[in-house]
Amino acid sequence: MIKSIDCTATSRARAIRFAAFVVLCAVGFGGTAGPARSQAWQGKEETRNGVPWVLNPTEPLSPPVVVAAKELWRAGGESDEEIMFGVISQITSDSQGNVYLLDAQLNQVFIFSPNGEPIRSIGREGEGPGEFQRPSDLFLTADGNVAVMQRMPGRIVLLTPEGDPLGNMSVPEPPDGGMQLFAGGRLAGEHVVLNANRFARRDDGFDTITSLFSVDRSGNLVSTYFEKRDSGNFANMVFDEKKMGLGALVWNVSRDGRVFTSDQFDGYRFQVWDPKGAPERVVEREYLSRKRSTEEMKRYAPVVRIQQGDRAQSPEVKASETDRDIQQFYPRENGEVWVLSSKGAFSAPEGAIASFDVFDQAGRFTHQLTLNGNGDYAEDGFYVVGDRFYVVTGLRSARRAMFGAGEGAEDQGEEGEPMMLICYELGFENRGSK
Repeated sequence: MIKSIDCTATSRARAIRFAAFVVLCAVGFGGTAGPARSQAWQGKEETRNGVPWVLNPTEPLSPPVVVAAKELWRAGGESDEEIMFGVISQITSDSQGNVYLLDAQLNQVFIFSPNGEPIRSIGREGEGPGEFQRPSDLFLTADGNVAVMQRMPGRIVLLTPEGDPLGNMSVPEPPDGGMQLFAGGRLAGEHVVLNANRFARRDDGFDTITSLFSVDRSGNLVSTYFEKRDSGNFANMVFDEKKMGLGALVWNVSRDGRVFTSDQFDGYRFQVWDPKGAPERVVEREYLSRKRSTEEMKRYAPVVRIQQGDRAQSPEVKASETDRDIQQFYPRENGEVWVLSSKGAFSAPEGAIASFDVFDQAGRFTHQLTLNGNGDYAEDGFYVVGDRFYVVTGLRSARRAMFGAGEGAEDQGEEGEPMMLICYELGFENRGSK
């Protein structure tokens, strides 16, 4: 005998199961819900010299998203009588969530608990074991030790989290025998990625070689991601912002070892390299460069001095009328990468820290994410570490003061309030469509 079936109940059950499936897809089966996709992707993909190129249009795939950043704690600043920072130049964290801050002016590493309680400071100024001068970067090694990069002469000083010296990390010697400076370093899977500048003298000037490469645990070269040579003449020195400094290279790495690089000042394009150092893809986005105001031209024009014996020379400076299109990369653990563009950094909506262009692991421009809170990229430093977003107030003016911005520096805020660190939690549960 055939039993009767309640079609209404069956349909309702199917609808519930379908709705649950849609929700699971939206949150990535346990992750954070992403923005609803309202249209088909309008970009295209092609292969050039065996490497995939992802060509994105101006507009993203999905509507913009707003995230309310929840402030967790602060350290430093005028109201903090215990903590006084010099110039914080890098922030990272360990597997327990402890926060490591590199102070390039005080030559120390401050360690805080995940809740912002001071634990200890390690390192000190000097040339002996565990000591360094004017450090440029900081990262944790695969075994949890602290690696501090000294800019010049370039070396990587190793310390335990308790501050005990462990010697120096092995790195390749400059191939041309010149002086090598270390601008930055990151742990990338089983390798360490290093950003170095080398200087080779000529009779009438010098060559500057900017490179990004990875080494293994023994310091042997694994891959070279970028290398660029610029020539300078002692008789007619010219500093071109688009060719040197930030104009040369913007880069970062993800925890799984993928490397992101942008070597163009004008042009929204970046390269992605797999953990073994092979090209993975090139990503482009249609973009109109942001023009600087007259005041910005004066404020952000690079100030350069070159010391020759007892005499300091100020070369001619060519400042760009536009900002660099790509300012920073922030790789995320879910495979996305947040790109901070010039407009997202300097033209963010009122009440926002910044707006980020979000690309998925396939290189597609999926949406823009606006982070609400207190922060100004024109003066502050931004760091994304896991689910925390850190704002270092007054970082840019402090750096100008530390390196000597020249006459008039006091009028640009270099003698302002003490530097403060603000720790935010990225509150994805509080986000909604714009």
